[in-house]
Amino acid sequence: FDPNSNSLADQQSGNEVVRLGSNESRILLMLAERPNEVLTRNELHEFVWREQGFEVDDSSLTQAISTLRKMLKDSTKSPEFVKTVPKRGYQLICTVERLSPLSSDSSSIEVEEPASDNNDASTNEVETIVEPSLATTSDAIVEPEAPVVPEKAPVASAVNPWIPRVILFLALLLPICVLLFTNPAESQFRQIGEYQNVPVMTPVNHPQINNWLPSIEQCIERYVKHHAEDSLPVEVIATGGQNNQLILNYIHDSNHSYENVTLRIFA
Repeated sequence: FDPNSNSLADQQSGNEVVRLGSNESRILLMLAERPNEVLTRNELHEFVWREQGFEVDDSSLTQAISTLRKMLKDSTKSPEFVKTVPKRGYQLICTVERLSPLSSDSSSIEVEEPASDNNDASTNEVETIVEPSLATTSDAIVEPEAPVVPEKAPVASAVNPWIPRVILFLALLLPICVLLFTNPAESQFRQIGEYQNVPVMTPVNHPQINNWLPSIEQCIERYVKHHAEDSLPVEVIATGGQNNQLILNYIHDSNHSYENVTLRIFA
């Protein structure tokens, strides 16, 4: 994966280059920098869109993750790369290796070896401790000795040592069971229109946006007019509609996923 060119090299297909969209590339970059760590949806929104000056709907992240999985040929039921953690976020579960030269630590090792020789030599030295003798005279004052208080023997704990271990084992087993036996629900969409042979989709539970349909039609017609037929979007996902603004996500097929783009319409 090369984040500079937004591309993947498929090692199983003769290093075939797969182009990623900018959103999918930034998601994969953040996951790769923190492998095996669960990243929240808010963290991904912040890195992918807000830092670029955009504020998009939550469905944009869902669609970008879905497109990234298609690029990686990953399965949602048995993922090998991107795993959905219910109610938390997403996690990169594969091994990540950074292809850059690493600095050698031989100098630090060479510096440490003489120090160990000095330590061995110091152990051979004999240190003499001179203890001052206690001079006693006939005029010495004998002080009374302090009474010796017997130490109390520690009370043996009556708690079974296996109980804390069992509790710890159950605490570790519970989240594993939740991850194994729960499947995250995929977002559902419904079609609200079709313009220039491009279907317009919106989430099932999304509020009605029928009054935005003329504006959506104009945007799609202009987009199709300025793009080649083989790179037209396969669908457009519309979200928002509140606060006099609507968000359109243009989704392309896997061969042109790098052209995926998010547009915002103001009333």
